[in-house]
Amino acid sequence: MNTHSTILCIDDDELELSLRKMVLESAGYAVFAATNPTMALELFRVERIDLVITDNLPGIRSHTLAAELRHLSPHLPIMVLFGGSTLPGAIAPPDYYLHKLEGLTEMIARVQDAIGGSPTA
Repeated sequence: MNTHSTILCIDDDELELSLRKMVLESAGYAVFAATNPTMALELFRVERIDLVITDNLPGIRSHTLAAELRHLSPHLPIMVLFGGSTLPGAIAPPDYYLHKLEGLTEMIARVQDAIGGSPTA
């Protein structure tokens, strides 16, 4: 049986979210997309998620979302995307930070590192 590693992407920018989803799917991952924490938690509760990639959402206490996700799945890897010149302190502890300027190739490499290799297990 071919089981895909599953990623939950969270971003309030629908264009960036769609692009990220498309790139990850083309790399062989199954991807769920959410534009807000409520939607993300609903998906997380009903789907098997191997990795969460979240933008540092403005006006949302991202560490609250991460704490809830960690409560539901203590070993869940979380990757935080950011665009500023300093690391965001919103999620403690994040497993991975990825600056948006690092690009899609670096994102795929970090995803492979976080999930443990190939998109299929």
